[in-house]
Amino acid sequence: MHNSINWWISFSKVYTARAEIILTSIFLLLFTSCWNNSKYQGYNKTNTGLYYKLQAIGDGKRKPFPGDFLQLIITYKTLKDSVFYDTFSSNETGMVILPFNRSSFSGSFEEGLKKMNAGDSVSFIVNADSLFKKFFKAELPIFLEHGSSIKMDVKLYSILTKVEYEKELEKFEQIVENRDIEESRKLQIYLDTNKTKYYPIANGMYYMPVIQGVGNFARYGDKVTIHYKGFFLNGKQFESTYERSQALEFNFGEDGQVINGFKTAISLMNQGAKTKFIIPSQLAFGETGSSTNIVPPYTTLIYEIELINLTSYNN
Repeated sequence: MHNSINWWISFSKVYTARAEIILTSIFLLLFTSCWNNSKYQGYNKTNTGLYYKLQAIGDGKRKPFPGDFLQLIITYKTLKDSVFYDTFSSNETGMVILPFNRSSFSGSFEEGLKKMNAGDSVSFIVNADSLFKKFFKAELPIFLEHGSSIKMDVKLYSILTKVEYEKELEKFEQIVENRDIEESRKLQIYLDTNKTKYYPIANGMYYMPVIQGVGNFARYGDKVTIHYKGFFLNGKQFESTYERSQALEFNFGEDGQVINGFKTAISLMNQGAKTKFIIPSQLAFGETGSSTNIVPPYTTLIYEIELINLTSYNN
């Protein structure tokens, strides 16, 4: 995602009771003018529809200005507090860097950032459709319902000037050169320790048949309907068409519909087949990760794909 760049930083904070009392009072005073009735317990509402709840007070002395860069620690949750992504999944620092300009939509969490000092932590509730369409510039993930809202627990770790940001970026660029090596190492460890047998494919992928299909194998131009589950190497599931009861249908071979690894995978399947595939990042979401940030950069993925229907292009 162009809005965020990762970087390694460790952090520690020391708070005093006096600072907490003073800064809490200031924080609440700044928000008081835009409070409205809230339908979420413990949350207040601004006149733009942003819900927020103060979680912790930092010791920063200033708020963001346009042109600053914000180091943020973010956890994304459903309204039932089920975590589906956090920035610690993206990199070892657990942070992203966001250019601070105007809000991407009315009721965006970015509005709340204007009121925060470095070190503050606030929980926001925002509209999921607006967040993914207007902030992430991406489709709503398949596990979220249209019209739903999500929680964003945001810690403003630090505020960087442009010069400070450029220095952090230089350090980050030196580190990412080794990320592809680290990805290969993690994949080899997984293959060495996994009890099931995967077979290599020439492009760097691996596959393991689960159920054999029948009939012709998929060819470019065929209309295919698939169900799939996506997993990280640690076994954590991040996506499933089964849970949404919404299979994916598309014309096989057309660009921009699926990741490149899916093209290879589906070409090896016929109707009724179910197969697990290990797909390295260069055939998945690459050095940038997914546009939603759910899949971090340089991340090898495992997909279990079921080809439930195939209509030949020649029919």
